[in-house]
Amino acid sequence: MKLRIAVAGGVTGGHLYPALSVLEGLEKYFELDVLYFTVKGKLEERVLKNSSYNIFSLDIKGLKRPIYSFENIKTLVKVVTSKKKVTRKLKEFKPDLVFTTGGYVSYPVGVAAYKLKIPLFIHEQNVIPGLSNLKLSRYATKIFVSFEDSKKYFDANVIDKIVVTGNPVRIRNLEELSFEKPAILIVGGSGGSEFLNELACRLAREVKEYIFILSSGRKVVNCIENNLKVVPYIENMSDYYKAVSCAITRGGATTISELLYFEVPCIVIPWEGSTESHQIENARQVEKVNLGYMVREKDVKLEDIVKKINKLVEKKREVVNKKNPVENIIEEIIKEVKK
Repeated sequence: MKLRIAVAGGVTGGHLYPALSVLEGLEKYFELDVLYFTVKGKLEERVLKNSSYNIFSLDIKGLKRPIYSFENIKTLVKVVTSKKKVTRKLKEFKPDLVFTTGGYVSYPVGVAAYKLKIPLFIHEQNVIPGLSNLKLSRYATKIFVSFEDSKKYFDANVIDKIVVTGNPVRIRNLEELSFEKPAILIVGGSGGSEFLNELACRLAREVKEYIFILSSGRKVVNCIENNLKVVPYIENMSDYYKAVSCAITRGGATTISELLYFEVPCIVIPWEGSTESHQIENARQVEKVNLGYMVREKDVKLEDIVKKINKLVEKKREVVNKKNPVENIIEEIIKEVKK
């Protein structure tokens, strides 16, 4: 059976990769014809340039904070213009459904889908929903959320459309990893974190009984320690999550979902500049299930972090195979498609 699907969600990996996971999952059930709306010059345009998808690039940008800013007037004009372009493209492509994962590119696509009476499915990765998803929720056929706590942020009149599915986890098994000492994985997100990179160097200098693996986000790390392995970017993160004793990370939605899925003992240090402090709320999820600790940047002290690492390493890990949340989303989409 053929399924024509239009997709929007990008600018960051947190929006892009859940969308790609859903498309990869749907390919098991349908012959897919995909139209992907990207933002000019952003991550998804680069990642998808060699894919088999139809790509339609929009020259737009997100709103600045505070929302009532003079600079946002030009941005809103571009969004209105983009909606017209998107509407024309959707009319031409004639998708069976539209799937969006947030970010400002999702808004004009979701509104156009609603006006054209195309079923709209949206997915929210963070505990605190983004502005695009909150606005689009009134038009959606189904609203997929990663956390139960997200429900309280939506209007009461859309609650019956919300399904708690979890956040899709991309599992890429490329190598079997093992370490001669307990290994601590330090990850600052796809773009890296100078704060965590510096913390990794300090930990490697002070604590020699562990191996530290730093995913640097391709940032320069001026630190040479025998027990520190610096990797610019980790493609097979799932292999590392299964093999390490614990992790120190930021609080992005994808990272938190992976930590929960693989049950990795962890210390989450949220990025304080995240929109609406959503990384702080995401990080609280690991404490909620007693998986680890949330530590604010201002409270980071080396001695305290070492104590927490020691406690986490003492936890005995058992990697259990689970149902990938992407399957929950696909099941819901298939139900609607078959109606």
